[in-house]
Amino acid sequence: MEPPRPPAWPPGEEPESTHLTLPIPVVVDPARQDYSGPSPWVLPPLDRASPPAADTPRVDAALGALPVAAPRDDYERLYAGLPWDQCGLRVAGKRPGGKWGLGVGKGAKPAADAQVPVEVVADRADYDRDREVVQLQGGVVIIQGDQRLEADHSSYDRKSGVANAAGKVYLDYPGARLQADTANYNLQTKQGQLDDVHYRLSGAINVRGTAATANLLPGEISRYRDVVYTTCPPGYSDWSIRARDLELNQVEGMGTARHARLQLGDLPLIYTPYLRFPIDNRRRSGFLIPQVGSGNNTGTDIILPYYWNIAPNLDATLYPRYMSTRGLMLGAQIRGLTKFGSAEYTGEVLPHDDENPQAGVRWGQRLTESAVFGGRWSTNIDYSAVSDDEFLTDFGNNLDITSLVNLVQRGSITYAAKGYSVSGWVQNFQTVAPGVLPINRPYEQRPHVQLDLTPLRWGPAEFTFQDQYDYFYNPAKVYGSRNVLLSSLRLPLRRSFGYVIPQLRLYATGYALDNEAPGTPAQQSFVIPSLNLDTGLIFERDTNWFGKSVLQTLEPRLYYVLTPYADQSDTPLFDTTLLTFSYASLFRPNRFTGYDRIGDENRLTIGLTSRTLGGEDGREWFRASLGQILYFAPRRVQLTGVTAQENSSSSVAGELSVNPAAGWLARASFQWDPHLAQNQWEQRVLQLRYAPGDDRVVNLSYRYSLGASEPERYENADLSFRLPLTPRVGVVGRWLYSLLQDDTVEAFAGIEFGRCCWRVRLLGRHLKTSATSVGNTSVMLELELAGLGSFGDKIDKLLEQRIYGYGYDSD
Repeated sequence: MEPPRPPAWPPGEEPESTHLTLPIPVVVDPARQDYSGPSPWVLPPLDRASPPAADTPRVDAALGALPVAAPRDDYERLYAGLPWDQCGLRVAGKRPGGKWGLGVGKGAKPAADAQVPVEVVADRADYDRDREVVQLQGGVVIIQGDQRLEADHSSYDRKSGVANAAGKVYLDYPGARLQADTANYNLQTKQGQLDDVHYRLSGAINVRGTAATANLLPGEISRYRDVVYTTCPPGYSDWSIRARDLELNQVEGMGTARHARLQLGDLPLIYTPYLRFPIDNRRRSGFLIPQVGSGNNTGTDIILPYYWNIAPNLDATLYPRYMSTRGLMLGAQIRGLTKFGSAEYTGEVLPHDDENPQAGVRWGQRLTESAVFGGRWSTNIDYSAVSDDEFLTDFGNNLDITSLVNLVQRGSITYAAKGYSVSGWVQNFQTVAPGVLPINRPYEQRPHVQLDLTPLRWGPAEFTFQDQYDYFYNPAKVYGSRNVLLSSLRLPLRRSFGYVIPQLRLYATGYALDNEAPGTPAQQSFVIPSLNLDTGLIFERDTNWFGKSVLQTLEPRLYYVLTPYADQSDTPLFDTTLLTFSYASLFRPNRFTGYDRIGDENRLTIGLTSRTLGGEDGREWFRASLGQILYFAPRRVQLTGVTAQENSSSSVAGELSVNPAAGWLARASFQWDPHLAQNQWEQRVLQLRYAPGDDRVVNLSYRYSLGASEPERYENADLSFRLPLTPRVGVVGRWLYSLLQDDTVEAFAGIEFGRCCWRVRLLGRHLKTSATSVGNTSVMLELELAGLGSFGDKIDKLLEQRIYGYGYDSD
């Protein structure tokens, strides 16, 4: 109700401005029944009228020289000082400027405390001693602790703590701001009702909207009637939930809307009588947004995931998946966390494949685990398996398996002590590439045991020791055990202008073989010493490039290796291949991986590197490296056969990197063999990347490898990009083309548009998993609404995997 107007003074009897001690305190302390103390106020002249009676219980005053609330003719104040730094839920961390002030989430509303004083400011005040009610008018400001209520006029009841405010009402407490026409708000219980509301929530989620009424209830619950709810920043309403009723439960971190419709702009998209969604990042059980897609292998593909929050350290996601051409698949992902580590299991099963009935029950699973016990023990598990070779091709890689050819099945344990560590593992592979013969499949390790000594140092000298025991098993070929002892002594001598590092190695290997060829000894052993000397110089000079000071270096390097010959032609190749030739491989002591072949060496590597570094920021503008090996003796140790390599020098390997400006990077590497009459370019890699940091990414590459055999040969061109066309529209794509097969391996193109609170992606994709496959073509659609979820296929995950540098800033 409108507060009574104060009486006026008769003409000519206006009092002079003076300090009076009045029984109306500036600070009203609800914990006390008396006043908090006299307050000297400056009183300007009042309206001309008869002076008040001496026995009136009211004292009216115009409070001069006090702060007056700023005009609130629009809603700018609702957002002032609250940056819309992220749409929807915050991922993690604190908001800018300090602690969480959660507009939603447990503890958002200010704690009720009757002992906290209430500060009242107004242009005019009227205090009723009997009722203990203060009537306030003009620029009303009521402050208690971290909450603030403003209005044109209001009453405040000292007994109940209720403020009845009207006219440009403004309520502010940590994480929430509300503007309304009227408000009935209790400062002690922090409950009340506001009418014709505009609200802004911040903290765990950025939300704004309007409501006909807002009720602030006990238990950190608020309810809104005829509400509009959106995570879009002020000035934009690209999507919104419009509901008859909305409840925000801050304790549970959930919002519940009834008779709601989801709108894109002014276009109604979906109506639902009931909608439940998160308002913070806490985990809770419930259905997640469905995923809808289609493809040649699955037809219409619909996944309806259900999240089950079993315990604070245990959860599960159950996802029935309907494929129109295959049937119903059941999937589950279970995650657990303990004080020792974490584990995750993902499994899928298709009881009956409508398109391939003879395949029977089809399934796939993966288990990962990582843990540390007592500070010294650690374990790791990575186990993947599928029912058949075509499972991943037909149903996709929902198991997030790294290799789609050999599925790893491995478990390891490690003990790390002071001065040494012991580790062991068992490892198997399931080969899912069709047509791979058992003899060409990798060995199982049953087990691998390894002892490592912490490097021992005597002055500049450093000694290392390692012992490995393996039992390699594949019944289709030679199998058995191998023991390797590897010790080394090195003496690094480094100065600012260069270095000299001599190193002595001793390889000791022993074999106990089964299923060996006739005439091949079952017991074999080798002791092979090796010496290498690594030395280099660094020359520097200051110069100028394009008017800017730079530091230019010239770094020659010599690397000599001497290893005697030992006949190892009868030993199997358990885990040994030829080392991939590159500039880096020129400076390695053994040209083979593993320990089944220790190459005989008498060679010198000559390398040269030049760098150009920016004088101001130290950025590497340019780097070029070139190197070649000079052989002083034939290389008799080979993977297979006994024919020695007679060339007096290796191929020439080179690398080039150019970073001319921020966002630009060009790289090249090559391998050129001067001894060949044709196909001298054995390897070529050209890469160009443009990523200026404004969501623009373009990757262009060319890769060629002659390979040691025809199956290892490839020549590919690869283009991928993400290019914003406007601030709201962008295109993405990739084209991976095999020049050798004259065929497209993978191609997709799509468009994405939106802003920080929403994003739509539409993508068409064609993928071939092998040179002989027909390929799978699919169309994917994803609608992402910040703070609500995403509908459709998880296109963003695919783009992050296929486009190097892809990612978007939600701002």
